[in-house]
Amino acid sequence: MGQNRRPLILRGARQVGKSWLVRELGRGFPHFIEINFEKQKSLKELFQGDLEIPPLLEKLSLYSGKKIIPGETLLFFDEVQECPEVLQALRYFWEEVPSLHVIAAGSLLDFALEKVGLPVGRVQFLHLYPLSFGEFLTATDHQPWRDSIRNGVSDRILHEKFLELLHTYLWLGGMPAVVQSWLERRDPRLCQDIQDEIIQAYRQDFSKYVRRHRIEHVAQVFAAVPAQLGQKFRFAHVDSEARSYALKEALLLLERAGIVHLIHHSSASRVPLGAGKNEKFFKAFFFDTGLAQKILGLNLKNWTLQPIKTSNIGPLCEQFVAQEWMAYSQATAAPELYYWHREEKNSQAEVDFLFTKDQQVIPVEVKSGTQGGLKSLHAYLGLHPLIPYGLKISEGFFGEHGNIRELPLYGLESWFN
Repeated sequence: MGQNRRPLILRGARQVGKSWLVRELGRGFPHFIEINFEKQKSLKELFQGDLEIPPLLEKLSLYSGKKIIPGETLLFFDEVQECPEVLQALRYFWEEVPSLHVIAAGSLLDFALEKVGLPVGRVQFLHLYPLSFGEFLTATDHQPWRDSIRNGVSDRILHEKFLELLHTYLWLGGMPAVVQSWLERRDPRLCQDIQDEIIQAYRQDFSKYVRRHRIEHVAQVFAAVPAQLGQKFRFAHVDSEARSYALKEALLLLERAGIVHLIHHSSASRVPLGAGKNEKFFKAFFFDTGLAQKILGLNLKNWTLQPIKTSNIGPLCEQFVAQEWMAYSQATAAPELYYWHREEKNSQAEVDFLFTKDQQVIPVEVKSGTQGGLKSLHAYLGLHPLIPYGLKISEGFFGEHGNIRELPLYGLESWFN
């Protein structure tokens, strides 16, 4: 590691595993110090007033009873939303002790950064999300199968097995605590109890970043996003009597909290897609498939009997594709999601996603079943002849037909990588 490393800020929704990840990293250091500002509230006083780094490090060393040696110590500040001044101090750690490893993490960090400002150029960011399907396979001791999928290998027997595992992942989701419970107990109802606890924790967070009279709107939108997956988001379907600007404010707050991800229409046919972004037309996706289904009241008994067919669970499959895109995008910046639609009279078309790869735009459709036309995808490719190919994602096999490449739902990692 060079002397010009910058402090790292981990960003991500609550309970996606930020603290666990840093503790695992800390095992590789001679000295690891963790300061949790929710539990150790008195330490906030250290960051009030002047931020002199040498005396601050001396006090932290005395408090923890551990040495702080640049190059050998990992200093971890957790739940920093409770002490936003820590985020200001990070720039001085970088300027005065550049060889010290420093990581900060917490929930609702975007709101804390709004209060103290962003130390641009003096920190690094890493965005974390729930476990992807590939990471779920690794966690459940299916690494060889993950390697096979990465290589685009799948025969009929493996294909059915992969779909079965994906079926489990779609209701379970990628929240680490839920996956851990599944590994230890294999009890679906216990996993759902943990999902309920996580959902309740998110609802309790509303009061931390919303004015009291707006909490109801945030709660309404929180419940409405899973119900509108794969559709243009309509505030009238949330509450026909509420003012749309209040509901829009609630939606944007949930986006900043990392709970909701918006996918906007873009008319662009080349990178950057943001050049053709239309703020008026968008869809909203939740951040975890398992929690989304639990909010919708998933009946596990019925789910077990239901085969994984996009014709049955198309919106959830779109949610899954969006989630995989975020998981495999560049981790140092928040990914942006786009789709395309044409709403001319007698000539409507919609492409579910516009991905970018190797500086090219790739249109994507998530299809019902293995058969069926790709009218919208072909329409988009016809309008943009310089785009090399379109991507069809379904429960079918890997394949290629003319300018259409086919991916099974479980095979997204192989394409992203």
